Amino acid sequence: MLRVSLTGPESTGKSTLAAQLAAHYGTSFAPEFAREYLAQSGPHYTPEDLEEIARGQLAAEIAAAARASNGLFFCDSDLLVIKIWAEHSFGSCPEWILRTIDQQQYDLALLMGIDLPWEPDPLREHPHLRQHFYDLYRRELSERMANFAEISGSDDRRFAQARFLVDELLRTAVQPTTSVLEEPRMAYHPTHYTLNTLACQATFAAHGAELTSLRTTADDLEYIWPADPAVWARHAPVLFPLVGRLPEDAYSYEGRAYKLPQHGFARDQEFAVVRQTATELVFRLQHDETTRAVFPFAFELTITYTLRDTELTVRWDVRNPAADAPLLFSIGAHPAVRCPLMPDEKFEDYYFEFDHPVTLERHLLQGGLLTGQTAPVLTEQQELPLSYDLFADDALVFKHYDFSGLTLRSRKSAHFVRFQFDGFPYLGLWTKGPGASFVCVEPWHGIASAAGKPGDLSEKEGILTLEPGQVFTAAYTITVG
Repeated sequence: MLRVSLTGPESTGKSTLAAQLAAHYGTSFAPEFAREYLAQSGPHYTPEDLEEIARGQLAAEIAAAARASNGLFFCDSDLLVIKIWAEHSFGSCPEWILRTIDQQQYDLALLMGIDLPWEPDPLREHPHLRQHFYDLYRRELSERMANFAEISGSDDRRFAQARFLVDELLRTAVQPTTSVLEEPRMAYHPTHYTLNTLACQATFAAHGAELTSLRTTADDLEYIWPADPAVWARHAPVLFPLVGRLPEDAYSYEGRAYKLPQHGFARDQEFAVVRQTATELVFRLQHDETTRAVFPFAFELTITYTLRDTELTVRWDVRNPAADAPLLFSIGAHPAVRCPLMPDEKFEDYYFEFDHPVTLERHLLQGGLLTGQTAPVLTEQQELPLSYDLFADDALVFKHYDFSGLTLRSRKSAHFVRFQFDGFPYLGLWTKGPGASFVCVEPWHGIASAAGKPGDLSEKEGILTLEPGQVFTAAYTITVG
């Protein structure tokens, strides 16, 4: 049974929306017990009253679960409201309520925005503190909830937003076998996670913390390459702790020799999910004995995906948790966009558009290693037409270019993909070859090694060094339309 909670400050439409959703999905909802209780006892209350209200709210949820149909029910208010209410009014919350909140498992929480007009009511107390309380709710939900969303706008817009989120929950959720009367259920670890806005949906795999889909909802158009194993079996791998290739896939550090494959190992690791809301997903990877065998450094890599409208922000935070040793690494992106996007187009109908005329010189590769040679690509031009011949000699690799974004466009349709990558010293553009219906835009903090013999990692171009306790942060965005 799926449980959806509506929570937030006073006079934000929780009761109205809970009733609307229950009617729409043909199921039950647990009403706000506090209103029933205070209507009988009066607006003045004690800490003991709040405990009675908490018990009544739990009983209302159990009753709603017993009446529920279609696999879900809704809760108008929850114990988080009691916690914030008690702490504001009396400075603390009873320990049993805090334990119960920790044990509760809501599948989705809808945080109601304060942009509705305040409606006076004898049982409402704080018309001038709604922003203060809203911030408290958001902080609590960010720390406690695996899946919550902020709901705002008119009543009709709130209803539409909530239906969209609940529909997605019903589509993706795995039904647990326990009831609300049983012990808290075991944690479920899916292999894929989804973020949603009204305009867009993004899907990610825990394997490699990889973006696997970015789809606009109005036209159901997919922008990410589907990882056809017959062509190239990846979508958008994260390159860590290495970008590019090493000579003989080998390096040394402090007198010891190590082997590390092209682009490192993160893309083939299982990441832990730290937090998920409707529009934000946080993955984390940490060193272990396996990584130490090929990369003798302690590290913590956190990847945060945030979806706003049709813009996806990808943020990396690399931390050195060691007490007395540096962390040497590189990190880069490798997202593959479908090209062409439409069935009546071909690869050659597309081009990269820059924000201003650019002069580009590529650094040539052979066997994945830099040769030391360069070749001109553009001279004071604003468009780079795509063709498979352009990539006949491997990826286009640029160093220290003078732009921070580019847009993939078609000459036959209005669809586009915009990449913004401020502060990245290296950039790669790549496709597999004739017949590969994708192109990759790859902002890097790191680059392939020069051809030659394996060398010391500290001397490799593009290697970043973090001292103990330091954190490196970088981000880029993908916008589709």
